[in-house]
Amino acid sequence: MLFKLLPILAMLAWAWYTMRSSEKGLLRDLDRKSTPLDSGPLLSALQRFQGAMGVTNIRVAIYEQEAINGLAAPDGRIVVTRGLFDKYRNGDFTVSELAAVIAHEIGHVALGHIDRRKKAWQVEMAAKAAAGFFLPRALTGMIGTVVQYFSKALHMGLSRRDEYEADAFAVALMQRAGFDPRASVTLLEKLDRMGDGRNAPIEWLASHPPNKKRIAAVERAIEGQVAS
Repeated sequence: MLFKLLPILAMLAWAWYTMRSSEKGLLRDLDRKSTPLDSGPLLSALQRFQGAMGVTNIRVAIYEQEAINGLAAPDGRIVVTRGLFDKYRNGDFTVSELAAVIAHEIGHVALGHIDRRKKAWQVEMAAKAAAGFFLPRALTGMIGTVVQYFSKALHMGLSRRDEYEADAFAVALMQRAGFDPRASVTLLEKLDRMGDGRNAPIEWLASHPPNKKRIAAVERAIEGQVAS
């Protein structure tokens, strides 16, 4: 029986190796192209976040990329792209609005979203491997297409849920750290307007829920914080 399972085990091992290689490649690229955050006001904001959370090890770096984006890396560091940081330097965003980006990405790390995405991807690979091993060859392609369709729907669903959760986390963290949580709303509104012109890719809005729904959810979260 074990011999018969070798092909599926080999495929899963290859999928795991591919995921790990991709993750390491991203981290190496971040190491090469990132510099520590050097903005006094944002460093002060980071200290306030750490104080509110009772931690001291949140890392934030500037990634030399022109896209307007923020992300939580697989190793837990928070990354703000040069494109977004330069917009802040030029006065397009306030300190509170950049702090809202950082708080949102901290939320992804604190809520375990990176690990959840990895597990979802592993389930997808396992399903594809099982379909290829146990089903007749004539059905493999069709089942693979079905698995891919449902996998895409799963990832989109997880992405939307993760964004809503990270937004709510950011609102609560901003409130605890003494920032106006409505900076999350004005940030999204500005990014939405910038996205219309597409002078630079607004990647922070990519693969996210519709912006109007996201803003409405943030406003509900703010109302909940005020009420409590």
